[in-house]
Amino acid sequence: MSEFAIRFDHVSKSYQLRRGVGQMLARLANRVPADKRNIFWALDDVNFVIEPGETVGLIGPNGAGKSTILKILARVTVPTKGSYRVKGQVGALIEVGAGFHHDLSGRENVYLNGAIMGMRKREIDAKFDQIVAFSEVEKFLDTPLKYYSTGMMVRLGFAVAAHINPDILLVDEVLAVGDTAFQAKCLNKIAELKEQQKTIVLVSHTMPSILQHSSRVLWIDHGTVQGFGDPDETVEGYLRTIHTHGASADALDQRETTDSPIHVTSVTVRNVRGEVHECLNYGEPANIDIEYAVTRPVDDPVVSVTFHDARDFPLGGLTSRLDGLRLNGAQGSGKVRLTLSPVLFTRGSYGVTVAILDNRIQRYLDMRPRAVTFMVDGPSVASREISGHFVFPHRWEAVQHAPGGTEQAIAP
Repeated sequence: MSEFAIRFDHVSKSYQLRRGVGQMLARLANRVPADKRNIFWALDDVNFVIEPGETVGLIGPNGAGKSTILKILARVTVPTKGSYRVKGQVGALIEVGAGFHHDLSGRENVYLNGAIMGMRKREIDAKFDQIVAFSEVEKFLDTPLKYYSTGMMVRLGFAVAAHINPDILLVDEVLAVGDTAFQAKCLNKIAELKEQQKTIVLVSHTMPSILQHSSRVLWIDHGTVQGFGDPDETVEGYLRTIHTHGASADALDQRETTDSPIHVTSVTVRNVRGEVHECLNYGEPANIDIEYAVTRPVDDPVVSVTFHDARDFPLGGLTSRLDGLRLNGAQGSGKVRLTLSPVLFTRGSYGVTVAILDNRIQRYLDMRPRAVTFMVDGPSVASREISGHFVFPHRWEAVQHAPGGTEQAIAP
């Protein structure tokens, strides 16, 4: 059997869904067995092996079972079926405030949390100053935790988890709570642990972060393993399932909820060859066609387009007013085309929200959240040569100081 740090063998985990107090008492009084329909399987026959020194990204939609896996690894809960093995000391930051007592001070909670993670007092004593310095909460060290902000608790929790010298570090999405400077500090600490060949399991909905820091990616959905392997391939497979690949919104729901005089009827994304349902290519043009219907005349309507990432986080947008375009607001139908020339998105899946506003760009006359989605094939953040969702128009030059104080640019 090959060496491993974490092994799941046919692990399943069920939870009894909450019921009303009256129903629970009646069931207990009558000794009626639990209704199987009220049992939720958070994990269903999950198998995987993580090797020592790997950094594994754990992805999936909300409720997929990611947190349940971490809780089993952190020994917060146990499987209903199956077995698992973990080799080495585990450091875990899986929930904000987990392992903390809010009536105790920050100082007391360092010792409490460290003890929960298996550290002895003398070990905590030896690393106490490092933990406090990393957390940046020195001024509040003797203040009860109940007066800490969420960000302060995250700082303290990560500092303890990362400084117990764990063989395995579990990190949940909670890092997103901290400020940018602290996030960078945490990522540097994770990089340091990776260099020490520590095993890391990182849960995040932010795909660029997953791609940049993972050697392999484990994709969980509805409590089952959907994929486990190459980061690019696994993340792309996941993104293709949460959005309709290259979808066209020709069949937008026409059930109107307002008496607005104008409505979006169709949104279609086409690549440079005019094809629908195909990937857009970075560096090539693409069109977004928006058709609308007018039932009563509208004075100078404005079309708005906003782009979103896979988590529906807005990445920016623009309106037809930016370029001075005036639309026909007379009765009938119309069509407006937004040309991306070229596509500057990095590899991934994106959504488009389309809206029509009044001529003051204040009142929404119609809005279609995520009216259409599309995939882009292009530079991947996994290369670490780029970051984020865009490659900005640019040019690099090396500038040297020449004799006489002049500058000389040297292109690559």
